Amino acid sequence: MSERLGHTNAAMTLNVYSHLFPESEERTRAAVDRAFGVMSGEGAPHVPSQPQD
Repeated sequence: MSERLGHTNAAMTLNVYSHLFPESEERTRAAVDRAFGVMSGEGAPHVPSQPQD
């Protein structure tokens, strides 16, 4: 996309157009929070234990 718009790189494209997607920041923050929560064991989805023989 950057090339088609004549921008030198993707960062320039994001700098120019990111204001058009203000909700993206909140979605990104929520996704990172969920990922770190799962990694730390907080809020991890329940996984049923395997029955013991």
